[in-house]
Amino acid sequence: MIRRRYAKYPPGAAGHDTEALQTDVMRFMAIIGLCLMAVFALVQGIPVQEKGKTAQSAQAARLREEVRVQQLRVQELQLELQGLKAAMQRTQQQLAATEQTLDQVTSRAQQARSERDRLLTEVDGLEHALERKQLELADIEQAARQKQQDVVALEGRLSKVRASLEENRRKLAVLKREAQPAAPALPVAVKPDPEPVRPPETVPQRQGFTLRFVSDAALDVLVAAGRVTLYAMADRQAWRLSLDAGRTVAARAPSPGWFHEMSSITVPEHYLQGLARSPDAPGVSGIVWGVQLPPTTREAIASLTRGRQGGELVIRADGRVKLAE
Repeated sequence: MIRRRYAKYPPGAAGHDTEALQTDVMRFMAIIGLCLMAVFALVQGIPVQEKGKTAQSAQAARLREEVRVQQLRVQELQLELQGLKAAMQRTQQQLAATEQTLDQVTSRAQQARSERDRLLTEVDGLEHALERKQLELADIEQAARQKQQDVVALEGRLSKVRASLEENRRKLAVLKREAQPAAPALPVAVKPDPEPVRPPETVPQRQGFTLRFVSDAALDVLVAAGRVTLYAMADRQAWRLSLDAGRTVAARAPSPGWFHEMSSITVPEHYLQGLARSPDAPGVSGIVWGVQLPPTTREAIASLTRGRQGGELVIRADGRVKLAE
C-alpha cells in the first residue's frame, strides 16, 4: 500500500495538488506496468520451460533407449565372452589331449625306431647266415650232383643185374620144367611076386606168393588211372609214386595200413629213378615196395590163392589177375 504524502499547502495552492496527484498516478502506473511486465515475463517464461522439459524428456528418452541398447549390447558381449571362454576351455582341453597324444606318438615312434634298429640288426645277421647257408647249399648241390652221377651209375649196374636175374629166372623155370620126371610106366611082372609099384614123385608146390604186373606199361596204366597206388617204404617212412604228365614223381606220404609187397626186381626202372630224384630219398638198400590194389583185384587174388601154398600172381592192365603157370 502506497502511502500518500499530502503536502501542507495552503488552500489556495490547487496547482500544486494536481501535480502531486499526477506524480502519484504516474508512480502507480509505473508500479502497475512493472507488475504487468513481471506477469508477462512469467507468462512468457512458462512455455519456454515446458519446451525445455519436453526436449529434456526426449533427450532422456533417447538416452534411456541408448542405455537400453548398450545394455543389450553388453549382454550380447557377455554371452559372446562366455562362449569364447567355453571355446577357450575346450581348446585348452583339446590342446592338453593333443599334447598327451603327441607324447604317446613320440614314445611309440621311439619304440618303433628301437624296433627298426633291432630288426635291421637281425636282418644283417640273417643275411650273413644266408650267405653261409648259400655256400653250404652250393657244396651240398655239388655233392648231390656227384651222388646223382653215382646213382645213375648204380642204376645202370642195377639194370644189368635185373636183366641178369630175369634171364636166370627164365633159365631156372626151363630147368624146373626139364627136371620134372615123366610118369614111369608100370613094370612088367617077370617074377611071381613082383615088388609093388611106387607112385611117381610129385614136384612140391612153391611156398609163398609173388606179385608182379604183366608189363611195365600195365602198371603205368593202373597208377595213372588211380586204381593202383605204388609205395616205397624204408626206415618207417613212405613215399608215394605217381605219374605227372608221363614223369614219375615221388612224394612223402603216410605209411599205408596195408599193401601187397612187390619184389624190387619187378619194379620198373623209371619208378626207381623217380624215387632217387626225391630230395629225401632213402638209400638204395632196404627199400620195401608195395601196392594197394582195388577191391576187385584183391578179391581175385584171394580167390586164386585159396587152397594153394604159393605161386606167381600176374596183374594185367585191366586189373584182372591170373596165376602164372
